[in-house]
Amino acid sequence: MLTDDIILDKLQQFVSGDSVQRQSMKTSLANYILSSGETLIAANWIVSYIASLCHDKQNKGFFTLVNNPELIADLLEVAYESLNRDVDLQPYVIPIARLLYIDKKERDKLESERYVQYRAAAMLDELISLNVTLPSEAVELMLSDYFFNDLPTEEFNSSIWWRLAERGINISCHINTLHSYVKNDESPTLTNNSILALWVCIRGGFFDTTIPNSNQTYRVWLWHLVTSCVHKLKKKYEDTTRSVAVGCLLETSMRYPETQCLILECMAKWGIAKPKSPRSDFQRDLKELFSRCKNHPGTNCLPVGYVITKNGVTRQRTDV
Repeated sequence: MLTDDIILDKLQQFVSGDSVQRQSMKTSLANYILSSGETLIAANWIVSYIASLCHDKQNKGFFTLVNNPELIADLLEVAYESLNRDVDLQPYVIPIARLLYIDKKERDKLESERYVQYRAAAMLDELISLNVTLPSEAVELMLSDYFFNDLPTEEFNSSIWWRLAERGINISCHINTLHSYVKNDESPTLTNNSILALWVCIRGGFFDTTIPNSNQTYRVWLWHLVTSCVHKLKKKYEDTTRSVAVGCLLETSMRYPETQCLILECMAKWGIAKPKSPRSDFQRDLKELFSRCKNHPGTNCLPVGYVITKNGVTRQRTDV
């Protein structure tokens, strides 16, 4: 029997088994696909089989219904474990992107459906990291309006947005969500990925994008970025978080001088001191941030009616 026939036979046996049987077969199946060098054959079969279990509205967009989500998740795990950077992985991209978010009300989703979303996010993140070409349909899906209430999936999703931005894809539509991830501080991974994504947005000029149905640009979110990142400079945060936060602030202060005054004010109010004899990269970057902002132009991006206090950002009361 030819190698490709063996792979197809093994895949058919896999989907014919029950959950317990599939668990025992996952690793050996993925290893066989990898060692055979026939990843493309397996990829085409897997995405075709998954598509047969899913339904959509108009043969595009996110899937609205997935039958047997446990089996789909198992297939996604096999696909993930058998990825090979030396093989054309293009067949995976659009089908996996369509599984990134199951288009139904969050409260109506089964845990198994949420797990499919998680596996799809992990797979898509890995595909992008392997520099697989992204068709416009897949990019459009990743730039659409969707959200998760599952932290592990959010972590992968924030990484996906960061990787898209690194490729020069304008992710300004997600700036609001990324800021909320930084502010809510649910996990170091989610926070760091989100700051890195926002950092690339600054570097790429994505904050200059006009907000849909508005005459404003995303620069109105700069003060949120500044206050959140300065807050992450505090010693209670992990070194990695502090490092990416100061890097983002350095980039922001250089590209948008109107943020410099607010950066200094926040650091002064929140106990962020200028290092006298910096020893680490973080301390050197922090000292550079102070130096860069000391000759600020005098403008402040903080909206009228808001003040910086030692406890954070406060909205002033207005007398009637």
